[in-house]
Amino acid sequence: MGAGEGEAAGSKEKSSGVARTSLDGLRDKNVMQLKKLNMALFPVRYNDKYYQDAIASKDFSKLAYYSDICVGAIACRLEKKEGGVVRVYIMTLGVLAPYRGLGLGTAFILQPTPSVHE
Repeated sequence: MGAGEGEAAGSKEKSSGVARTSLDGLRDKNVMQLKKLNMALFPVRYNDKYYQDAIASKDFSKLAYYSDICVGAIACRLEKKEGGVVRVYIMTLGVLAPYRGLGLGTAFILQPTPSVHE
C-alpha cells in the first residue's frame, strides 16, 4: 500500500528511527484501503453511498500513511444547504492505535481547505 502522490504531512520519530508520514486524496483506486481501515477501526459496516460520498468530496477525504503503510483516514461528504451554501461533514476520522500520537488526526483537521464551489 503505497502513498502514491501524497502531500507530505511531516516526519515523526518512532522507536526504529525517523519515518515519513503523508496524506493522500481518496479516489477510486485507493478506496479499498479506506474500507479495510474502517473494518479495523469502527464496529459499523458502511454502505456504498458512504464511499461514493467520500470520493465525491474530492480533496476533503484523505488517507494517512506512515512509511507507505495506510494507517488512518478522514472521510467527508459535501452537503448542500439553503441559499447554495455547501458544508463539509466529517463522516469518520480514525487512526490505527499503534500510530496514534503522531499528529495524523491533527493533520487531517488542519489540512489546507480547498474551496467548495459547485
